[in-house]
Amino acid sequence: LLTYSQAAIIAAIFGDKVASEKFNLSMEIGVPLTNYSNIEGNKPNLGFNFGIAGNIKINDSWSVSPTAYFLAKRSFDIKNFSLESPDAHLNELYNNVPTTIELNYIQIPIFINYKIPNSKFRIGLAPQVSFKQNVDATFSSEIGEFEQAVGIRVNNIDYGLIANLSYYLQYKRNGKGLYVSLRYNQGFTDVFKDSFIEGTNRNHYLSFNISLPFLTDELAQKNLNTQPKP
Repeated sequence: LLTYSQAAIIAAIFGDKVASEKFNLSMEIGVPLTNYSNIEGNKPNLGFNFGIAGNIKINDSWSVSPTAYFLAKRSFDIKNFSLESPDAHLNELYNNVPTTIELNYIQIPIFINYKIPNSKFRIGLAPQVSFKQNVDATFSSEIGEFEQAVGIRVNNIDYGLIANLSYYLQYKRNGKGLYVSLRYNQGFTDVFKDSFIEGTNRNHYLSFNISLPFLTDELAQKNLNTQPKP
């Protein structure tokens, strides 16, 4: 949590100072709803993404946004799942019980954005690589909950592709604006090892995101003057 807070503070302090017509930083916040293929009884939970993006303007239509989500939580429930531990009695107590699995990643998408002419919409695609941090399974029974770290049963890297649709709210934040986005991610790799969950378990998620660009007052005013009126 300290690392995420430090990143936010650094971006807030230096974001406006490094902003130019061709480059700016933005704070990125997202809420994904992730599902996985070939997992019976899989029910997705809301996750949370937080990170920083560097936005590079190529021309009036095209831009590139390398992004780092330092915090990327994905979570889902399984109706019937069983604990596997060295303790046979404990395994019996948590056999075929409701279970929540939470996965934590660092995600690195690189967005290629296209601004639709004479509008406040932009569309984009991003290849994404996700690096596993830690994974926990919480088993629930009549006697209470039992949490087990299961990171060794999850593959280290997950690859995917994101499709993005954004709308620019230009009059927010004293003219500095913000982007609201709807994203769909499709994973291409097996997330879980067969010793944990059998089959090919690719993730896919729908996400609502907010991007808060750091701009100087001059650039913010220029955006207000050049964007289409609402």
